[in-house]
Amino acid sequence: MSLDLNELMEESKRLSEGNNTDFLNNFVKFPTGAGAVVLRILGPAPAGMFERPKNPLYQYTRIHRVNNKSIHCLKTMENRKWVGECPICRYYSWLWQESEKAGVSQEEAARLQSQARAIKPIERYYYNVIVRKEVDEKTGDVHENVGPKILSVGKTLHQFILDSILGSEERSVVKLGDVTDIKTGRDLKVVKLIKKGPDGDFPNYDKSLFLDPSAVDPDQYKTWVEGMHNLVSLRTVKDIEYAKRELKIHLGVIPDTSTGFDPSEYQVSNSSETVSTPVVNTAKRPDPAPVVTAPAASDDEGVVDEEFFNSLRGLQA
Repeated sequence: MSLDLNELMEESKRLSEGNNTDFLNNFVKFPTGAGAVVLRILGPAPAGMFERPKNPLYQYTRIHRVNNKSIHCLKTMENRKWVGECPICRYYSWLWQESEKAGVSQEEAARLQSQARAIKPIERYYYNVIVRKEVDEKTGDVHENVGPKILSVGKTLHQFILDSILGSEERSVVKLGDVTDIKTGRDLKVVKLIKKGPDGDFPNYDKSLFLDPSAVDPDQYKTWVEGMHNLVSLRTVKDIEYAKRELKIHLGVIPDTSTGFDPSEYQVSNSSETVSTPVVNTAKRPDPAPVVTAPAASDDEGVVDEEFFNSLRGLQA
């Protein structure tokens, strides 16, 4: 019996495509602990690329962590402010307002604020970059000029990048100009330190800096440009009903039926009572979701470490 080459070809194609489209491999990954990564930020993709007349240097978004998913906030940026309707943001604000009302005990206020932090909208900014040196985790081999990859940073690092390009007297940052220029641009060394806070350790990027000017070979830069990522497509906002449903699941108002799997069939019950759907708590202050204490860290907390990569998997949900 002869081999079915067409069938084998399809299987080979499936495996190859699976490796090439691994979502997480598109992102810059930082050391789990303290460390540094040297990057070259690329300029905007050329006009017409991705069927867009003008492409941005970076793409912004805000993300809520709900039900172990990263959900893009429904609000949009207008006139330097986040505006629009987002039910998760509204509930986040309501929790804080409740915690600050007169007569609320210190313990109750802390509980409500902890619940608010768990779903707080966190700003994210995506850039196309080249990783100057990257170590293969499997082989230990060192590769140079890897990418383009996507650098995801929080508000603090994003502000530093903009300040470095434009200059800032307020924050004592010297103007460097166009750091993406192929002749006079600069590499960015993102330095990750681990600092201790009242609620645990957290990463800090205050020591990050741009290095001395260095030219890039035009032919090499052209190759980089051809492989740029469509940054705009990374902000995938779903409709308001989806956000409401995820919030209700988070609060225990409705069960999560998205998996189509009922684990109770394979779990030992502690009583002879039949498992039922959660009962809606109609009290003025519901007790939504387990209390999660967020570290007293900067907005860049978790943006490029292992926690960030775990959260990225939720973006595909």
